[in-house]
Amino acid sequence: MEKAKSFRRTVIEVREDLHHEVRKLALLNDLRIYQLANAIIEEFLRDEERAKALIKRLKLQSGHVIH
Repeated sequence: MEKAKSFRRTVIEVREDLHHEVRKLALLNDLRIYQLANAIIEEFLRDEERAKALIKRLKLQSGHVIH
């Protein structure tokens, strides 16, 4: 049997345009926003190389030194 996943309520800041798109997709597909957001994040994190590339790009944009 698969272990039940626990949830933790976390508040994050999301750009207005992204919130609008996620909300629209959730409503059109009869999902809760948190369900869709969790699925999007989970799917993205499965691709470790893509996640690392994103982090590197964000660090460059914010002026952090990359090691």
